[in-house]
Amino acid sequence: MQATREETNMAAALSFVRAVETMDGRKMEGFFAADVEQVEMPNAFKPAGQVRDFSALKADIDKSKGIIEQQKYEILNTVSRGDLVVLEMVWHGTVVTDLPPLRAGQKLRAQCVAVFEFREGKVVRLRNYDCFDAL
Repeated sequence: MQATREETNMAAALSFVRAVETMDGRKMEGFFAADVEQVEMPNAFKPAGQVRDFSALKADIDKSKGIIEQQKYEILNTVSRGDLVVLEMVWHGTVVTDLPPLRAGQKLRAQCVAVFEFREGKVVRLRNYDCFDAL
């Protein structure tokens, strides 16, 4: 039986989350359209939010290795409709090095929602809403 568009998009979104956990930007290349836009909504670490293209997103994922380790997303809820996938997640990470106000070994947690928009099986827009627990 052939997977539906919703099932294919959901599988891609979940695979992307698992690839992000590895903090290896090279694993990101197959997920995105050339003109992808990733929007990180304002949060504790980026008060003004941020808009990235693919190269900036990949670079930031690679940079996270020096700051965070043991990164994991717990998937709470998933919704897929047409070319839209929404994931509700809890993110957990451990700080690698002192980076005030963060301390090495400190555990971080965030309630997250990621909204993926697909076109022809590739992510063209990704919006992240990350609400970090008090630091």
